[in-house]
Amino acid sequence: MADLSEKEFRQLIRKHIDKVNFVKVVLKDDSSIFGFIVKSSNEFLMIEETYDFSLAGTKIVPYKNIRSIRHNKFDKVSKMIFSEEGLIKFNQKVIDKTSLKDFESLFRSIKKQNFHCIIESREKKIGYFSIGEILDINEKSVIIQNYDTTGKILKKPDKISFKNIELINFNDNYSKTFRKYLK
Repeated sequence: MADLSEKEFRQLIRKHIDKVNFVKVVLKDDSSIFGFIVKSSNEFLMIEETYDFSLAGTKIVPYKNIRSIRHNKFDKVSKMIFSEEGLIKFNQKVIDKTSLKDFESLFRSIKKQNFHCIIESREKKIGYFSIGEILDINEKSVIIQNYDTTGKILKKPDKISFKNIELINFNDNYSKTFRKYLK
């Protein structure tokens, strides 16, 4: 968002929230999130991600990781289809109960709602990806009881520094379903 001032960027986000616009959020690593921006703060953007015309989970993105937000003719058609099909059904309770004040309050609110989460980070000691239950939170990091793709809970939890977090995902079908089959 280099071409926008901070005020213009925040106004753009507010417009997309108010109009329930379908958008493409491009991240600094060139990956993208398609969906609806449902909430924002001084630190984060909360997006209801979509996949194949369904809501696929909630993504929280630190502002520092956002390169641009697109809302063009393709996105307008996607919004029209979502709307015509009656598919824009956000869980307002989850949105309201999720704090975007800072990382600590964010993870406390996710934990309180009893969600497992997926964290993408630049943490060197662990993989790029951690998934599991939030065990502990302090002012600088979060500890996740990670599990692998066989459903085995790993013995040593992952401690992830907030400064290394790139993306947080929760309330998604993958983690909500997979947690039922953990060993």
